[in-house]
Amino acid sequence: MNHTQDTAIRPATARSVSRAGVVINPNGGSVPADGREIIDAVLSGMGVPAHFEIVDHDCEAACQRVLEQDVDIIIVWGGDGTVACALNTLRSDDPPVLPLPGGTMNMLHKFVHGADLDPGTCLKTVLENPVEMDIAAGEVLEHRFYVGALLGGLTRLAAPREALRNADLLQAVTEFGEANAFGLDTPMRCLSDTGARQDAQALGIFLSEDPARPGFDVLATAPESLLDLAYTGLTGLLADWRNAWGVERGFASRVDVEALESSGIEATLDGEPVTLPRHARFTLVRKAARVLTARGT
Repeated sequence: MNHTQDTAIRPATARSVSRAGVVINPNGGSVPADGREIIDAVLSGMGVPAHFEIVDHDCEAACQRVLEQDVDIIIVWGGDGTVACALNTLRSDDPPVLPLPGGTMNMLHKFVHGADLDPGTCLKTVLENPVEMDIAAGEVLEHRFYVGALLGGLTRLAAPREALRNADLLQAVTEFGEANAFGLDTPMRCLSDTGARQDAQALGIFLSEDPARPGFDVLATAPESLLDLAYTGLTGLLADWRNAWGVERGFASRVDVEALESSGIEATLDGEPVTLPRHARFTLVRKAARVLTARGT
């Protein structure tokens, strides 16, 4: 695998869209109930027939069903996790993915399309002038992620965060209490290829937000008290963890993480929970997937 080439935005090669595959996750944080009708109206107005698949509980299966159709592009309307699932399901010679923002954070969509995240605008702009973009990913063991990985006890905040997204405050409080996210029992050591070394209770390994500078933004926090960790955790619940208080930052293309007092590492990769072994290496895949972007060339 070539790790010397930078992430690139380049015009698609004489691409004409004659038929689109559409994967919609109705459980996305901002996908409306009439999402299929909205997309169908836009595509019909542009003369593009489509095959639709609605995600129930298995995003990968929905993507596989779309691949069985003769399509030129695959439109994926959902959050970061839905798009990551689609990208991990597809092979390099499969049609490129057009991600439409349908989640709460939409961090991958912001990276791909820029500031304008109106789904209809993204769709029309891409169909009028398809532009292909190679995007990077992080890889640990055989898992790939396109936004970021969170490691440590704060990953237990995933459930209460989802409850808050659904405006279920009571459920959020219940999940928060059961998560025990503030247990200071997850010490880790992080060593990057730049030589930086950090000890932390929580780590974030995020893909760079700059397409011209692929790599990892490495965030670490080692709070001195439960109150400090609580503040960081609540910031992560309500906003981007990168903006949390008390976080040290670094940049790398390879990161080795070791759990100091446990046999495994609690983690979420693009929001999906996974348990990693005690020693885990995160590497950068500079050209991991092809997407269609609403950015200009």
